[in-house]
Amino acid sequence: MPDRQLAGHASLEERLRASEARWRAIIESSVDGIIVIDAHGHVEAFNPAAERLFGYTEAEVMGRNVSMLMPSPYHEEHDAYLARYRESGVHRIIGVGRQVTGRRKDGTTFPLHLSVGETSLEGEKKFTGIVHDLSDRVAMEERLREQAALARLGEMAAVLAHEVKNPLAAVRGAIEVVGMRLPADSRDAAVVKEIVSRIDSLNDLMKDLLLFARPPRPQPVQVEVPSLVLSTIALMKEDPALAAVNIEVEGSAPPVSADPGLLSIVFLNLLVNGAHAMGGQGQINVSVSATNGCCQIAFRDHGPGIPKDIRDKIFTPFFTTKSRGTGLGLATVKRLVEAHHGVVKVQCPGEGGTTVTVQLPENS
Repeated sequence: MPDRQLAGHASLEERLRASEARWRAIIESSVDGIIVIDAHGHVEAFNPAAERLFGYTEAEVMGRNVSMLMPSPYHEEHDAYLARYRESGVHRIIGVGRQVTGRRKDGTTFPLHLSVGETSLEGEKKFTGIVHDLSDRVAMEERLREQAALARLGEMAAVLAHEVKNPLAAVRGAIEVVGMRLPADSRDAAVVKEIVSRIDSLNDLMKDLLLFARPPRPQPVQVEVPSLVLSTIALMKEDPALAAVNIEVEGSAPPVSADPGLLSIVFLNLLVNGAHAMGGQGQINVSVSATNGCCQIAFRDHGPGIPKDIRDKIFTPFFTTKSRGTGLGLATVKRLVEAHHGVVKVQCPGEGGTTVTVQLPENS
């Protein structure tokens, strides 16, 4: 081969190597995940952003079916979709971005935006998917929907308070007057007592609804959390139905800037929930600690725990497993804790029971 041809051939190889290096640098530095698969769904490229998104290394996915990154039912359906496309040429997502669900290595799922492009290399079809994590956006949209729903609920609660609560008090007073005129051992006196009890339950529901829909703005002061927990326990013990519950408090933490009245509502709800989970008897352990600039208060009961299928619903307004519960207790706890810029988490250890942990910033 003449020297000129050799030089040209070497120059072409250098340009190809430089071009490949540029494209690889672009792909590896991309903030979005880039995944390349062949016509049968086998992964041929998996950039660092995709590794961070899905938790797999490139070596763990190379040559494997891309459906491993999808939850059911998409995991099972993907190969059939590719087969139909190979046979018919009719596509549904190529060239059109859409929101889908991804599956991480640890089994958790998350929302992502997927754009798929098609190309042909040496006569073989290749598909390039660009994926972007939508978790933050979806969470923000959920918060906005929740806030809009709460605003409407607040308006409804205000109307109910005006139209129902005051007349309800008048009805209760009239029923009590009637009851006072009846012999204490008469059958009608027992009926009147039950009516008053039902009216009180309805009034409690109204109070819970108002507190949830329009919680007061926290008026923060320096609060000694262990002392507030102890005083809340003393308040709870006034209920004879919970007298058989033993509560132990341990640990300490620096004072937090918080509203003691609202925190007391939070603690009382969690203690009563734990007591009810144990059927009104047993032990609840409360631990207070300081962790990473936060005051952490963990309430652990020794009940049966919360079934997996309802754990994601327990903070949903009006969701309850109790026969006469309002479904607003834990939802209100979440709102009041978040009003203090804190978070509340629920865990059900393998050994049983439920642990609800409240984290409050020391200077909320």
